[in-house]
Amino acid sequence: MNGKCTALGAALAAVLLALAPGATAVAADPSPLPTQAYASIDAEDQLNVGSAMEPATVSWSFADDGAQVPLPTNIVLVIDARGLAGVANLSVDDPRCKADGQVFTCVNKDVYQRQSVDFTLRAETGAALGDSGTITYTLTADHATGATAHTKAVVGAPRLAVGKLPDVADAKVGSRLDLPLRLRNTGNLATDRRIMLSWESVGGLVFDEKFSNCTYGGSSDSDDPGSQASVTCVFPVGPDSVPAGADVELSSPLSATVGKRVLTDVVDYSARLLKPNEQPGGGSRQGTGPALTLVRASGAGDGFEDGAEGRFTVSADNSADLASGATAKPGRKAGEWTLDLDAVNHGPASVYGIDNKSVAVVDVVLPKGAVVTGTAHDEEEDGPYGPCLLWVDDTRTAPFEAGHRHYVCTVQFGIAAGRSQDFQLWVKTAKGYDGATGTATVRPGPAGIPLHDPDASNDSVTFAFGTSAASPTPTTPATPADGALAATGAGHPAFVATASAGALLVGTALLLVRRRRRSL
Repeated sequence: MNGKCTALGAALAAVLLALAPGATAVAADPSPLPTQAYASIDAEDQLNVGSAMEPATVSWSFADDGAQVPLPTNIVLVIDARGLAGVANLSVDDPRCKADGQVFTCVNKDVYQRQSVDFTLRAETGAALGDSGTITYTLTADHATGATAHTKAVVGAPRLAVGKLPDVADAKVGSRLDLPLRLRNTGNLATDRRIMLSWESVGGLVFDEKFSNCTYGGSSDSDDPGSQASVTCVFPVGPDSVPAGADVELSSPLSATVGKRVLTDVVDYSARLLKPNEQPGGGSRQGTGPALTLVRASGAGDGFEDGAEGRFTVSADNSADLASGATAKPGRKAGEWTLDLDAVNHGPASVYGIDNKSVAVVDVVLPKGAVVTGTAHDEEEDGPYGPCLLWVDDTRTAPFEAGHRHYVCTVQFGIAAGRSQDFQLWVKTAKGYDGATGTATVRPGPAGIPLHDPDASNDSVTFAFGTSAASPTPTTPATPADGALAATGAGHPAFVATASAGALLVGTALLLVRRRRRSL
């Protein structure tokens, strides 16, 4: 004890001396930069094999922390599958690799060759379910450290299927829904890894945040017009494992409230096995109640999906009043105009598309003597301008093309109650233009979601290029034969793939495109 106190006192004295006036601080030596590249191997921790060939990949990489060390050369990866004896056979079909029994030596001259090797596994005849073995990977190279990794191969596999959930129709705003879920293990082994169940909702459902092993994402406010919500639950190996052939269900169903903005909510749900060290992700809010568990299912249920994914919809007893607007503004030169269009959602419900299918469109027809020369399109979900397509007929559209009078502007993602989606067309009028009016009409889109629009009088407006343009007049629109306009296979405009914040000339038209990927 006295020795420890003496050492501590000496250390404290040294610190005080360093801090004394006039003392010179001695900087610690910086960490030395590496003199060779660091090697690492990326391989699955576990692979499940059966009587059919199971594909797999092992890859590698090098890093030098910016030290600019010499590039690795003479790179050799050895795949040693001798640990699979009696369990599985490994095959490699790659000209860089030479086999010596179940040992494969793969050589790259330098880092410019492909840094991965594909291989296949097949269970050996007579191997029993649950038998396992190990693959060992060893990487060496000149001017680099070595690396080693391992993969466990197991004969047999668990496979999950999710139960079918029925659609909910005419749900009352403010009501609560119970959302049960069943799982079936259609494989031949019990689940030996964590199970992750996920629900992704678009449309305004608000989930109760009551399970401690679940995380919740999206808005927690039922009045928020935001449409996206998620639930992610993780079940450990052990009591929540699912035996081969068994059916299980949630110990308590998820529950959700039908918010006052819900019109049609789409819920995608899925199940999968997590890799041993995988982080499940999900929402940022942790549930506050007891843990959700999996218990043996009772009763017949509604059947199962073919795989681990399913979908159901919740249609609320609600409506959305969509209205159309149009304003023509003179351009810099005579005969040039900017036509600002918008689809306004007066609510009370918010409307959202399904699988990138537009929930609504604005069908715009210019008067004779006027043609469109260009359009502004901002691809951000909350960006100012949506895309406009060329009208072909009542059921088809084509990518934007200048020089025509009839276009369909699509509400791609949706419109929250109280908000609008804007569009912009650039127009040129001929000398013979006589002040005739055009029309802009909002209609249901190819998503096929009934809007239950309570006021058809504001669905259409007229516009003109001249003194009458300042006062568009609402008109009662004609109802199309199919009630909606569908996109062709081309679907979205050809300029969707252009560079960010770039401009692309198409014919005589300038398309202004800004991009941002949508994220959930």
